[in-house]
Amino acid sequence: MFFKDDNKIRVSQTSITTFIGADTTIEGTLITHSSVRIDGKIAGGVVADGTVVLSADGEIQGNVMAENIVVAGVVDGNLNIRDKTNIEPTGEVYGDVNTARILIDEQSVFQGKCNMNIDRTKNKKGRFRIKEAVEKKQEVAKEQAEITADARSESKPEPEPEKSKE
Repeated sequence: MFFKDDNKIRVSQTSITTFIGADTTIEGTLITHSSVRIDGKIAGGVVADGTVVLSADGEIQGNVMAENIVVAGVVDGNLNIRDKTNIEPTGEVYGDVNTARILIDEQSVFQGKCNMNIDRTKNKKGRFRIKEAVEKKQEVAKEQAEITADARSESKPEPEPEKSKE
């Protein structure tokens, strides 16, 4: 085997404070400030400050934003994960993935694009500062647009004032 087990996301059962049971369907966006385990179905998105654990029977139809995700079920939507994405052997992801690190099992299904070009500037806790990196890129783009606009206005000759006929 080429990969060690320490590549997997470790989630203690006590750190998961939100559970969605197998007989539960949620329509709309699920927002939690902790970790969540989903055994049921979410018809909408998921936003979590912690880890999203999607069991083999779980299903998410919508986009997911979280710190980490373990996919053993089906996700039909894009994943924006700040740290690590694990797609287990029973996992299926149909959508694009933006993440810092990814582990895809050879028996899983992944149909989409993967972007791992996240700014690797770290804060004190070692987490990636995606929001700050995006804001900085937007500021740079705005400054470049202003410089370009200034350069264009300087390169155009000013119109000569009209001479009055006397």
